[in-house]
Amino acid sequence: MSVKRVRCKFHAKDPAYFRPDHECSCKCCPRGRSGHRIVVTDNFVYSIGGFNPLLGNSLEPTGNRGFPLLKELWKFNLSTHEWQLVDDYFSVPATIASHTVCCVGRWLFLFGGTSVPFGVTPSNSVYRYNLSLGPHPLIKPTPTNLYEDNGGNNINRDDNDEADVGREVEAIHPSRSRWNLIPVEGDIPQERYGHTMTLKYPDIYIVGGTSGYIYNTDVFHLELKQPIGKWTKLSWDGDPNQPVGRYRHETAFDGKKLYVFGGGTDSDSFSLVMVHTFDIIDKCWQSIKSVPDGVHGYPKNRKCHSCCQLNNDVFLAGGISGHSRLNLCSLLDDIWKFSLSTLEWIKLSATLPQPVYFHSADICKNKGLMYIFGGVMTNTTGTVRTRQLWSVRVGVSSLLELAWDVLCESVGDNCTKERMSQLEVPSQFMERL
Repeated sequence: MSVKRVRCKFHAKDPAYFRPDHECSCKCCPRGRSGHRIVVTDNFVYSIGGFNPLLGNSLEPTGNRGFPLLKELWKFNLSTHEWQLVDDYFSVPATIASHTVCCVGRWLFLFGGTSVPFGVTPSNSVYRYNLSLGPHPLIKPTPTNLYEDNGGNNINRDDNDEADVGREVEAIHPSRSRWNLIPVEGDIPQERYGHTMTLKYPDIYIVGGTSGYIYNTDVFHLELKQPIGKWTKLSWDGDPNQPVGRYRHETAFDGKKLYVFGGGTDSDSFSLVMVHTFDIIDKCWQSIKSVPDGVHGYPKNRKCHSCCQLNNDVFLAGGISGHSRLNLCSLLDDIWKFSLSTLEWIKLSATLPQPVYFHSADICKNKGLMYIFGGVMTNTTGTVRTRQLWSVRVGVSSLLELAWDVLCESVGDNCTKERMSQLEVPSQFMERL
């Protein structure tokens, strides 16, 4: 088992691309980012939002693209290996750092998050986005619509960049937004970021987060059966088993209980020895001692890690451990599997190419692959937001999916509808191109 870097087709001949510390300078891939979220479907990796401090004020005096926040929705085609910008700053909601997203069918749901300065403008809004719409009509074709850093610090602009930005800003209008704000009622949660969202349509569960000043582990339920969503607070403040407030934790769900893994505050990271669970039926918290790996013991304390669920198995990757105020932090590159059935930890043999935190991950169930994108890393130049996309096998792929992946790899740049039609590829795969 190993973690592989997923190559963008436009870098097929770049000999340095697979170096763990190599960050390409291009306009065909999303900028490096942290605090974003991804979801993975049968054929696409979608990335929404994020933050990169190197882009702050980079377009002065216009400053209209919202940097250093990245108000963008990108998708990566797992068949053609091309990135495409789907929606941009004139449409994407403003609070797209440490927000949460979930996907069911063609619908993407977004809740909470913050803009900058962090914690000053957190959100409690719920948005719905139709992924079948394709790129926003105001977006110019990738890659000519993007500003990109050359080596991480300097922004290169085409001669007409300023004029293009001006025209796009003049075109901004609320009616052009594709993000539908869902009306809600009931026990509406306070504004927050760094929380978790679990979707079992038509039910959404929110756990924890922070306002920027106060951390909590409140549990809320949003029911989406009716045109107006209804919020209900499930947890109660007097529960003696309620864990301490936290953010940037992760959550899994077995249909009855929510399992909370790690998290922390601005200075601390929390243990994974005790796994906190919340029963959505009995509406109570419980702390369960997990079973350590027979060789490696327990995972280190962590926050800002990723967590993906495949059936009853939960996969945690990366994160940051320690106490930042004591300058005792360490970045993590390990990958662990936790069984919801046996409560046992197993450390996988694979490790991430680089230690990373504030990244995002999700699983493509048909392929049995977990995809990991972005995050904060360190290299010889210091702290960087990466744009690398990795994959690691965590499940079994169908023979049909394996055959499709081999075919796409073998045809390379000729992975087009015309070429695949000549090869008489089944229609359900032609639709992926």
